[in-house]
Amino acid sequence: MMKKLPLWSWIAWVLIGGLFHACTPSASSTEAEPTAPPSFTDPDFFDGQHQAQAMVLGVFHFHNPGLDDYKPQFPFDIMEEKRQRELDTLLALVARYRPTKILLEVNRIQRDSVFNVAYQAYLRDSFALSLPRRSYEVFQIGFQLAKQLGHDRIYCSDARADWFGVELDWDNFDEDAYLRSLGQYDKTYRYDFEKIYRRADSLKTVQPLVEHLRMLNDPRDRLKDHQAYLTGMLLSGAGDNYLGADSVARWYRRNFRIFANAYDLTNFDQPERLLLLYGAGHVWQLRQLFLDSPDYEYVEVNEYLSQ
Repeated sequence: MMKKLPLWSWIAWVLIGGLFHACTPSASSTEAEPTAPPSFTDPDFFDGQHQAQAMVLGVFHFHNPGLDDYKPQFPFDIMEEKRQRELDTLLALVARYRPTKILLEVNRIQRDSVFNVAYQAYLRDSFALSLPRRSYEVFQIGFQLAKQLGHDRIYCSDARADWFGVELDWDNFDEDAYLRSLGQYDKTYRYDFEKIYRRADSLKTVQPLVEHLRMLNDPRDRLKDHQAYLTGMLLSGAGDNYLGADSVARWYRRNFRIFANAYDLTNFDQPERLLLLYGAGHVWQLRQLFLDSPDYEYVEVNEYLSQ
């Protein structure tokens, strides 16, 4: 039988044991101090080093195919002698950016080879840009600028974004009646964006080309244009078939595809300066995508349109 120890012995044993434990390094104390998490402002947090530059030149369509909701009401002829002089000024200003690749608003999958055959003919002086059907900005700006800069090809970078929302009988669909049935009509049309489009359409007839494009590419103007998608256009069918939200998503989807094409066409192993030539409605989204990317430095086109 174990001999019972006096109380004072138990107290001494506890004190000595506690002291011994305190002097003995624990397993946790020998481990390395935890390192601080990486800072989001640390330049090494992402691998991207902004090796490429990108700039979007937003334009109105010189020869408008009428595919947008707003249909131009005021004529514009880039072939006029006065407009051709203004075009020469524009080309000289944009050429200072020294783009290494010019990306055009033409479907990449369907038309890239066709347009490059035409561009090769243009380099050989056998594809005249003076013909009426060649008044498109892709020819008047894209082809001419590429040739001036000594480019051996152009790049088609547009993409389709097919409808993926609810299937409707579009020929017999009365959207206004539909909006009224949901109580969304007044809210949808509380802003008159048609007035903004009409104003820009009219100004192109009286402003010099560079001045007009400088206005169109002002970020404040582009934001106002972009807000049309986030107000009335977005609302249609909310809580029912989400017709408006799906329409806006389709527009976003197309711009994401354009950005994906630009990314794919960028060679990060050498200095790259992309110039995207697109309708001004694309500028806000494409600009934001390039700004948010870790691999691009976005250049405001108005830095070069200021004479």
